[in-house]
Amino acid sequence: MIFPPENFEQLRQLVIQLKHGDIEFSIGKKSLLALDNMIQEPSLVATTNIVELAKVIKLSPASLTRLAKLLGFHGFNQFQNLFKQKNKITDNFYSDSLNALLNESQKSVKVIIQKQLQELFSSVEHSIGSIDEEHLHQAVSLLAHKHRIFIFGYRQSSAIASILRYGLALIRPNVQMLVQADHGVAIALGQLKKGDLLVVIGSAPYSNVTIKIAALAKKQHCQLMSITDSTLSPLNDLAEVSLNIPTSGHFYANSLVANCFFVESLLSLTAMQLGVTALDNLKQHEQLLADLEVSG
Repeated sequence: MIFPPENFEQLRQLVIQLKHGDIEFSIGKKSLLALDNMIQEPSLVATTNIVELAKVIKLSPASLTRLAKLLGFHGFNQFQNLFKQKNKITDNFYSDSLNALLNESQKSVKVIIQKQLQELFSSVEHSIGSIDEEHLHQAVSLLAHKHRIFIFGYRQSSAIASILRYGLALIRPNVQMLVQADHGVAIALGQLKKGDLLVVIGSAPYSNVTIKIAALAKKQHCQLMSITDSTLSPLNDLAEVSLNIPTSGHFYANSLVANCFFVESLLSLTAMQLGVTALDNLKQHEQLLADLEVSG
């Protein structure tokens, strides 16, 4: 591990390793908790002074300075710069991705599309090779047998959430999106009960909304399953079961094609586990379509 961490991701990785006991480092429990809280609220750290931050995380300004120096920084200001840099990276995520595409604008359309296909194939192939089979079996079992399932995806991830919700609702009951368009997040969270399953979907740049919803659902003793893009995703720390599917690609936003592939595979595996139950639900759906005189 590099000291001091050179960027926010290195700092977050350090916190994960410290929490899991993967490295030896002399840091008190209170300081580690404060550091973890700061990782969860990067915008707060980036935009507040040391006195204001100390009040929020319940660590004195002097202790914050000592913590920064313990991590190898000259002081709090240098430590805070990592969080300011993280904010800037998040703000520029889409435009930076498009700029990378514009640098290849002289290439032919066919070459660009072929490159997209090659990157997608490599991403899916890598994901299949590295997938945690135990987590996959657990995910299928949860989707098949949990009494109530809620699904949440923010911004672009809402598209994957919608696909998962629609496919799952065809083969079993009690599946719904967590947040409806005309309802607030607080009302939606209030519907969650102990033992419900919440599937959260998110990729870098990770939305604070998604992370907060996952954290609050966990406090309400819901089971969490995450579909995210990396083992370093903050959603992995909150979820009991995680499926990591890369979303990087030759695109100006997150590439969702691999996600669609895996979600369809996940739905097929769930239907296979449900067996006759899934078949009966599909037949009932087909009958309703016939009664409504629509084709799909």
